[in-house]
Amino acid sequence: MRAHFKSLSKLTLCLLGGGMIALALDACAPKTSKSGTSPAALPEKPGLSVQEQLPQGKLGGNVRPTRYNLDFVIDPEADTFAGHAMISLSIKKPTKTIWLHGQTLDVSQAKLVLPEGQEVAAHYREVPLTEAPSGVAALSFETPVGPGDVKLVMAWTTPYNTKLNSAYKVGRNGENYIITQFEAIGARQAFPGFDEPRFKVPFHVTITAPKDDFVYANTPEIKTEAVDGDMIRHVFATTRPLPTYLLAFGVGPWDVIKAADIPANSVRRHPLPLRGIAVKGEGKNLAYALKHAGELLAIEENYFGIAYPYRKLDLIAAPDYNFGAMENPGAIVFTEFLLLMNDKASLGQRRASASVTAHEEAHQWFGDLVTPKWWDDIWLNEAFATWMGNKTIDRWKPKGNFDRQTLKGALRTMSADSLASTRKIAEPLKRTENVMDQFDGITYQKGAAVLAMFENWLGEENFRKGVQLHMKRYADSVASASDFFKSLADGSGHPEVVPALQSFIDQPGLPLVQAQMQCKTGGVRVSLTQSRFAPLGSTIKQGEVWQLPVCVRYGIHDKTYKVCTLLTETNSSLELGKSPCPDWIDPNADGAGYYRFALDQNGWAHVLVHLDELNAREQLSTLDSLAAGFQAGEMSVKTWLDGVAGFARLPAYDVASKAGDSLGGLRSRILPKSARPNLAKFVHELYADRYARIKDDDSREARLLAPTLAARLVEIGDDAALRDEFAEQGAKYLDLIMGESVPDVRPEMRGLALSEAFGKYKGKALPPLLKLVKSGTPAEKGAAVGALVNTSGDKALTAKLLAASLHDKETFTGRQAMRLVYGLVGNPDTQEQAWNWLKENFDAFVKANVADARLGGVPSVARGFCSKAKAREVEAFFIGKAALIPGSGRSLKQTLEAINLCAAFKQAKAQEIEDALAARYAR
Repeated sequence: MRAHFKSLSKLTLCLLGGGMIALALDACAPKTSKSGTSPAALPEKPGLSVQEQLPQGKLGGNVRPTRYNLDFVIDPEADTFAGHAMISLSIKKPTKTIWLHGQTLDVSQAKLVLPEGQEVAAHYREVPLTEAPSGVAALSFETPVGPGDVKLVMAWTTPYNTKLNSAYKVGRNGENYIITQFEAIGARQAFPGFDEPRFKVPFHVTITAPKDDFVYANTPEIKTEAVDGDMIRHVFATTRPLPTYLLAFGVGPWDVIKAADIPANSVRRHPLPLRGIAVKGEGKNLAYALKHAGELLAIEENYFGIAYPYRKLDLIAAPDYNFGAMENPGAIVFTEFLLLMNDKASLGQRRASASVTAHEEAHQWFGDLVTPKWWDDIWLNEAFATWMGNKTIDRWKPKGNFDRQTLKGALRTMSADSLASTRKIAEPLKRTENVMDQFDGITYQKGAAVLAMFENWLGEENFRKGVQLHMKRYADSVASASDFFKSLADGSGHPEVVPALQSFIDQPGLPLVQAQMQCKTGGVRVSLTQSRFAPLGSTIKQGEVWQLPVCVRYGIHDKTYKVCTLLTETNSSLELGKSPCPDWIDPNADGAGYYRFALDQNGWAHVLVHLDELNAREQLSTLDSLAAGFQAGEMSVKTWLDGVAGFARLPAYDVASKAGDSLGGLRSRILPKSARPNLAKFVHELYADRYARIKDDDSREARLLAPTLAARLVEIGDDAALRDEFAEQGAKYLDLIMGESVPDVRPEMRGLALSEAFGKYKGKALPPLLKLVKSGTPAEKGAAVGALVNTSGDKALTAKLLAASLHDKETFTGRQAMRLVYGLVGNPDTQEQAWNWLKENFDAFVKANVADARLGGVPSVARGFCSKAKAREVEAFFIGKAALIPGSGRSLKQTLEAINLCAAFKQAKAQEIEDALAARYAR
């Protein structure tokens, strides 16, 4: 029988002689921190030394932790948990105030223990969030303490977080689970400390929990001890040096699957313990992820030339999670979708699982073994793991079409990087509450693309030498991006890489290379001009100059050639020699450069005729640059439409898919309803025949492409027969109809089938869809939530779902509720109704559903609007709600810019597009 403590406000841990910990009620009344005097007020700013000023960003450097001993009492059935800390500190100069981090901590004991054993009373007080929103606290002393080494002893209780941050509680099937998510600044809600990446020290963790619960942490458990009250004390091995954001633990009735050890190899001489952890009853679905984790890890060990740095590897499927995954050393946490799958899992789900696993395992070296000094360098942490993860899965499955993953990520983020309000890769962070601004496509995708570009420029082996040197220089320590650049320069023997890289991280924006071929008697030359890409209607001001590796591919009589240069000035040229005038040029060979390019009319005409001679990477980057030229107003609609049709016919699945990416936006935001029939004809021209050929094919490319083509034919192509076909498959899946005549829905098509079933059967389909949302597999849950967005404009049904997102906590998690409401606001058929509902219920909705780490991004819900009037409305609303969504300034600015750019494009191009489509199908 499990021991349940409904309140742990009096349950504490006490430090006894010899470092032992005792569990008791009211046994740890602070003997020094409360001496009959009232708690000291926060220090006043005037007259204080630098280290005593209230820190809104970095803490001062006067006090540093050197080790944590953390002891927790955690019962998932309680509302709070208790902790005791002994933190070893080094103080440089005498001070009466130690600034640290703490939030929502009810501290009952705080004192310093000096080397001689003398105790000094401390008064702990958290700065009000209105003054320091990130969670800053002060320890005050009546007389100065330091310099020297001391031990800080504290005891506290704190509530479990309910917003998927810090140490948070999740219920599933009547059982509760505790999971941690400390990145970026969640640790301060679980324990007092110095919650910054640069403070990287060992942790010794002990957790007392109900005897029937399983407990995990970063390191192996080294012993357990029975404690009165049916509790067990779990003692874990001391960690290698870690920052607070990488500490991890969990408690609950988990299924624990002990997999076969990852075998020793030429880099790691010992086997590595591997486990999978999931909620009760789900352990059986961990087999796929566990099977491949070791294969991916071995590839990365070989690349780094360093054995996996930690003593075990746990893959943990969190029952509710705010992110995709988190790289806690030895205890990687994932959303369930990425780990739990059965034999009916789609190919896309399996590929996502491998991709994210490779990313998080890469972090075990880059991020965990070597850690950024501060959050403005977290871009390198995530960019490297993105790039390395993609390299790993490409080596794992060379025929899996993974070689284009980094490029495709870069192309996706170029839209955000085209905004005037985009940020630099290395964006300074002065106020910690804005830290989530650092975690976006600029960090992950642009950063990875820049690394890939310079790997291509330096050569793969030279780049690898720099990475390996960096790992050796900074193992178990912290390093800046500048340190990494120096390692690349030293390892590769190319010091010129440093200023070239700096040019990409120190200024915002997306380079545009204008290329023009000139064929003369003396030879062939390609003139190159760089500028900053600006879409139609943009307020971008030019001025940026990059040190840009540019490679041009060109074709002569069915043979292709490549020539490269480093473009360091605004204007330059590239000599192709005295060869015949090329038939075509592609100014981004292999799609290796992070830039878009522009050609003159003849240049586009020639390359579009020779698309088959480009490799798939070049086809993707050329397609993106074609679309960008149209977006910038530099290309006729006819040229763009013909180009889209040409790319849609190419064999590579991702090229054909990307060709139609903008068509949904044209239908929903740009064109009037009168233009939809011709747009539908265009979609059928692009995709109908191809879909018919591949829909029943079991090849990889068909399974990855067919779902996209089907969705476009139904949603943009208005294919009524296909819509009914999927509606019937979805209805059968939901047990609304029976019959052998309706085929089972393929896992890749599940989302579309459920969506169309809901659109057709409406209220009849609602109960089984809600059942799937609540208790389906992770993939079914996601598909069901997506399907509920398709209310076909039914106002009563939309209202019912909006209300459920706020009140039906038995069905919807906060993350699911956010996805539902954001989808309804983005759906043209429900947009106004959902937006008005959200405005009316905003405070309650944010409080109930928005995770702490998602607050800053809330304004992005309005990105689907496309008028200047709506932009003004959105701006006024969110400015009035700024206090409720701290850190939302950048998101609001980018949302408003995106709305205004859409409005400008619509005004300039909508009629031209409508006329061009009409002319195309006039015959």
